[in-house]
Amino acid sequence: MKKVMIVKTKIMMASNKLKIPRKTNFWSVTPTPGPHKKEESIPLLIALRDYLKLGDKEREITRILNTGNVKIDGKIIKDRRFPAGFMDVISIKSIDNTFIVLYDNKGKLIISANPDENNNLKLLKIKSKSIIGKDKIQLGFHNGHSMLTDRKDLKNNDTLLVKLPDMEIQEVLKMAPGNKAFIIGGSHVGEIGTIKSIEINKSSGKNTVSFNEGFTTVKNYVFIIGNAKYNFKIPEKEVKVYDE
Repeated sequence: MKKVMIVKTKIMMASNKLKIPRKTNFWSVTPTPGPHKKEESIPLLIALRDYLKLGDKEREITRILNTGNVKIDGKIIKDRRFPAGFMDVISIKSIDNTFIVLYDNKGKLIISANPDENNNLKLLKIKSKSIIGKDKIQLGFHNGHSMLTDRKDLKNNDTLLVKLPDMEIQEVLKMAPGNKAFIIGGSHVGEIGTIKSIEINKSSGKNTVSFNEGFTTVKNYVFIIGNAKYNFKIPEKEVKVYDE
């Protein structure tokens, strides 16, 4: 029997990570399988219609996408179901604006105006590392993408600052004391802190990170955004275009 892909879903059933009004529109869409997990992403239809208010109807958003005006991480995206997730850069040529996807302090996905300091830059957290052949290392990132490199100094949990759209490495931000981090989960989600110490648990317990600001969180929730030489600019406010 042929498997049928469900492309529409009632907006009331959409991911609880979405920060959108639930009664304005009846239909949402199911994100395309892609770089981000379904529950950790915003379909482009929702991003443009419900977050940024670039159109009231699905056909209006589809028309905008078909013009090639919308890019994610420097690449044109026309699929209204494409999943945009944490740290993705959304640029919209028709309104000459660039946005970034973040988490707020309730763990909801938000869209914020991307500061000029971040122009053509993106952060990628290394989630996996494997050897390919004799000389190449394949890195897997938090957004599902991968990269081949010959650099052996890169480790899991490091963050790469890359230049868009070619993904050329500009800076390596290490998981180390003194560096700044954005928290992507747990009770301190959405907060920014400076690492004080890292505790590696040799038993079955989770590794933890303590911060100068007085809190501790699980290492997997820590996303490095700065070091002594460079700090990625995190916008202070989200785009407010919807009713809470």
